[in-house]
Amino acid sequence: MTEPIYVPALPARVSALAAYDRLAPDVRTRVAPLWSVPPRVGGTRASGTRPFRPLDPDPSALAGHLRTALRRLVVVQRGLPAWVDAFHAEDEPWHLVTEFRHGLAGTPLRPVTGVERDVRQQVATAEAARASGNGLGVRVFLHALPDERMRDEVGGLLERVGFAHGPVDLLLDLGGVVDEHRPAEKWALRALGLLGPLHRWRTIAVLAGSFPRTFPEGYGAPLAEAQRFDWDLWHMLVDGPERPRVRVTYGDYGADHTGGVDRPSTAGGGSPWGVVRYTTDRTFLLGRVPTRGPDHADTVRALVREIVEAEDFRGAAFSEGERWLASCADGSGTAGAGTPPYGCGPPRAAPVPGRPLPAATLLIRGPCPP
Repeated sequence: MTEPIYVPALPARVSALAAYDRLAPDVRTRVAPLWSVPPRVGGTRASGTRPFRPLDPDPSALAGHLRTALRRLVVVQRGLPAWVDAFHAEDEPWHLVTEFRHGLAGTPLRPVTGVERDVRQQVATAEAARASGNGLGVRVFLHALPDERMRDEVGGLLERVGFAHGPVDLLLDLGGVVDEHRPAEKWALRALGLLGPLHRWRTIAVLAGSFPRTFPEGYGAPLAEAQRFDWDLWHMLVDGPERPRVRVTYGDYGADHTGGVDRPSTAGGGSPWGVVRYTTDRTFLLGRVPTRGPDHADTVRALVREIVEAEDFRGAAFSEGERWLASCADGSGTAGAGTPPYGCGPPRAAPVPGRPLPAATLLIRGPCPP
């Protein structure tokens, strides 16, 4: 695989896996997802924050949950590399050694570790990377301006996993960037300056998400818009006066907020409201719709028609997502409103040598349950 030009952070759920599986072959070769295994049960929990005690009441079932996720990822990747973050399946780190060793052996999947992880998880990740020969990823969550302490922690981790003798990737995750005044650009540049010289990284990806966790007042028709601050961050990073000295790959959370990968697999129930959402070059188009009731289908189709008629709609031929929107809008699709895909749109231009070009992102969630 050549250097990826896009790293989407996606939950390892059936809907997202199926959407990735439908990408055109030439697009798949340039997209390397960062898959997160969701929690099995319980409430939503934040990635990067280690719980004080195991949160899953059944360690055996948790191990099976991880095993199933790894098998699905192996199938959908079809020999192409991707990162696998099992943070939410690490309540009992001892089972990672077995599951990683058997689940990742002979596959292109790259396990992910980080400085906040249990030492046993870090060692298990390195052992799996050594067995597969595909290397591993180091995910660094940036919640404040990085300092020398973070550099030293990452340096210590690199020494601890050095016995794997394989390539290592740096995944800088700024989390939610939903405010233009947040100094995310300074955080990213500072982190790249501190961590870039520590290692000969195979890939350095900077990820951020800007889809809103809460929706605007009066949400509905007409469509609301939310600014893509993650995209603005990227342009400030690579086109600004203080460009990083290392090659950086673009990553984001698509049209879902950063906590979307932290929802448990068995959440149960469902909200009476869903969201039709579409990603343009600079904004998200958003419409709240009912998930059930006599007016459900008509309301969905009305808002989808607004998306299709928007100036920034890319056309039905662009991807599976646009095809669904077009057929939903004109009534030529399935009965009712149908279930929308959850996928990534392909890049719309060739990358410039020496400088990666991010893919145009399209992720659609709701209004129907996945």
